[in-house]
Amino acid sequence: MNIFFTKNQEEEILKKELTQFKLPISYISDNLHSLPQNVATDLELDQLIKTSSVRSKDDATESEKPIYHYIFQPKHKFAEKTIPLWKKHFTSNQTYLNETQNILQNMRTYKKNMDIHKLVYSPNYEKIMNVWQNTKENKDFLEKYSYMDVEWFKFLNRMPSFLQTMSFVNMTSPILALIIPFIFLLAPFIILKIQGVPISFTVYIDTLCDLAKYHFIGKAVTMLRNFNAQNLVYFIMMICFYGYQCYTNYTACIRFYRNIREMNDQIIEMRNYLDYSIESMKQFVQLSENCQQYDLFNSDLFYHMDNLILLRQILSKVAKFEPSLGKVTEIGLLLRCFYEIHENYEIGNSIHWSFGFEGYMNNLLGIHENLCENRVNYTKYGSQKQQILAQYYPAHMHESYVSNDCNMDKNMVITGPNAAGKTTFLKTTILNVLFSQQFGCGFFKSCELEPYTHIHSYLNIPDTSARDSLFQAESRRCKEILDAINNDSVSTSIENKRHFCIFDELYSGTNPEEATKSAFAFLNYLSKYENVDFILTTHYVSVCKRLQKVPTVRNWRMEAMQNADGEIRYTYKIGRGISKIQGAFSVLRDMGYPAEILQTIRDYDSVSNKKRKNTKN
Repeated sequence: MNIFFTKNQEEEILKKELTQFKLPISYISDNLHSLPQNVATDLELDQLIKTSSVRSKDDATESEKPIYHYIFQPKHKFAEKTIPLWKKHFTSNQTYLNETQNILQNMRTYKKNMDIHKLVYSPNYEKIMNVWQNTKENKDFLEKYSYMDVEWFKFLNRMPSFLQTMSFVNMTSPILALIIPFIFLLAPFIILKIQGVPISFTVYIDTLCDLAKYHFIGKAVTMLRNFNAQNLVYFIMMICFYGYQCYTNYTACIRFYRNIREMNDQIIEMRNYLDYSIESMKQFVQLSENCQQYDLFNSDLFYHMDNLILLRQILSKVAKFEPSLGKVTEIGLLLRCFYEIHENYEIGNSIHWSFGFEGYMNNLLGIHENLCENRVNYTKYGSQKQQILAQYYPAHMHESYVSNDCNMDKNMVITGPNAAGKTTFLKTTILNVLFSQQFGCGFFKSCELEPYTHIHSYLNIPDTSARDSLFQAESRRCKEILDAINNDSVSTSIENKRHFCIFDELYSGTNPEEATKSAFAFLNYLSKYENVDFILTTHYVSVCKRLQKVPTVRNWRMEAMQNADGEIRYTYKIGRGISKIQGAFSVLRDMGYPAEILQTIRDYDSVSNKKRKNTKN
């Protein structure tokens, strides 16, 4: 197979777009599920939410970087560019998830072998990206590197002999510019001698001036015979013009020399990168050779690896740059190789695919590092327990954190004062469910999970629509979740579809009385579905009390202690029951609200308490 294509072959594939790298999870044929965009946005998987007003008030601390960065710990640009691909899918395919765990367990071998390879060459991804941008995304590529840019003559850019000749002309142009005038001086004399014409020096000068009167040297000689101030100025102008011509030829030669050196360095860098990437692909094939769910991905991998190997063989003919006669003779091949990287679709396609693959492997290395440091652990599938033990929020992995257990044998309703950690608990749980169904591990000590087919999020509901109020936006999100659940119950077997939902302060966009009624009705409806698990945070105690009577719901609270002055000490631990702590006063006081406002709140509470006592009596 020849990696250099003919003109007709090139035209057939010229209009194709570069194949985008796809993660192995995207190749799964069964039980592959799309992650809703609002879930990825709410959880800040690959981008932080810039508008602080839409962040939950209940988060004690916010992420300083996107959540995926904590699990993947990207080390270079390719790894960062691959991260957004992860937010597209998750899976309930337990075979794939178990095979992924097996690959992660064996990443130690991959890392060891690639570290040995790095002793020879450690890829500089910034340089490789520059090579890519210079060859594939440079609109002035043909002009900068002196290639033929007329469509009819572009075939010459694939002819090393032509490129070698043009290179010789470019490199010798300053010398030619210098010697041509002197050749012009001698040519008439030689012609006359060949013709056998007896000629004296005076006759030669006269003949030379006559033949060269249109050349600046001939004019200079003529002016010397009739010297005056005007001729002197003209003579100086001719000398300057000749000097400028020599200078432009010299700078063109220097620019060509620098371009050749730059191309040579970039080809060497690309060749070294290909060595590394090909070895990386071979190592991954060994890791996944017994993983059937990775067969389709590996099929694409083999295709691109073969292209890279062929390109590597071509580039192997290019030697390291050094000013020598041998290097001059291979410039035609050098230019041909560089042009193919720019123009050849198959080459560009496979190089581009390898960037995504290197990013993917670095993502796996980041997970592997977290596993080795016991920051994350593997998930067990098929259990009916549905529990996560000692889980914590990913952004706290390098800090002193408080872990919590999450038992989802029943739906959870969580109460607690502001800043007690309710929303963080929600996010932690849904993230660990998601991670468990993407790469088989999460931020916990242990997890037993029956995978879900749908993941729903009710967080950070934006009040930005021109046609919706906040309550309408909240209601719309809930209706979307209801539709997804009801559509599954009608079109497919309920046992095959499982939904996981989180709700943060449901219907908080309307008045408390209507919010309480709406929230209870909505959750009571959801609780009847055996294939739906949900977790709710709320400040509405009346909702919690009503849901106590629902057998599939259990009340939880974020533990905190409050003294007589209203000061709250947060434990960030979750426990059974309904929280009775009111934390708004403490928050306002800590923010420095005027004493008059705080006293009015105290008086209001006193009056309310007296009314309650009188009512009871």
